[in-house]
Amino acid sequence: MTITLAPALAGLALALGIARLIMFIALHLVPSDYNIVQHAVSDYAVGPTHRLATAVTWTSAVFWAVLAGAVALGPPTPEKNVALWLAALAVIFAALPLLPTDVEGQPATLIGRLHLVAAIAWFSIAYSCMGSIVRLLTPLAPRGLVSFLGVTRWVTAAALIALVTALVIRRLRPYAFGISERIFLLAVYVFYLGAAVGLLLA
Repeated sequence: MTITLAPALAGLALALGIARLIMFIALHLVPSDYNIVQHAVSDYAVGPTHRLATAVTWTSAVFWAVLAGAVALGPPTPEKNVALWLAALAVIFAALPLLPTDVEGQPATLIGRLHLVAAIAWFSIAYSCMGSIVRLLTPLAPRGLVSFLGVTRWVTAAALIALVTALVIRRLRPYAFGISERIFLLAVYVFYLGAAVGLLLA
């Protein structure tokens, strides 16, 4: 039963991941007061793009939950504990719509600070799980896919370093934070799409 359910969940995760990626791209194409250089992606959850941004977040929550199920019910491997962290991402994304960010220039609020904590948590977990996913799929998925995931992981790491640097060096933030955050997010989305493909093929 679990052998049959695991690829079905992987296929569903793949479909959800594609839908999330399309909506994420659309979020930056619809008219809004935000731009990719000066604004964080979380800003899009406030204002005219609220509904689309919320749809991306809810889709992400279901995606992480389904991917966690695909890992948990998939072939036995020492890396299966990563399913717990993927489930934690599902919980974080389920909570994010209740924690809108503080828009740049507005007074800081408790909810805004909680949003920042949740964002740091999901960025950290999503990146830290990548190594486990690569090790999990190495004996199961095609070598080319595993190599692609490895490269995508390095792109994610570089973008995360640039993102943190832009946060620490405030003079860089208006020019580097928005771009580096979007590169990070796209790399994460693509990596876990590849993970879903690998689990489906496994």
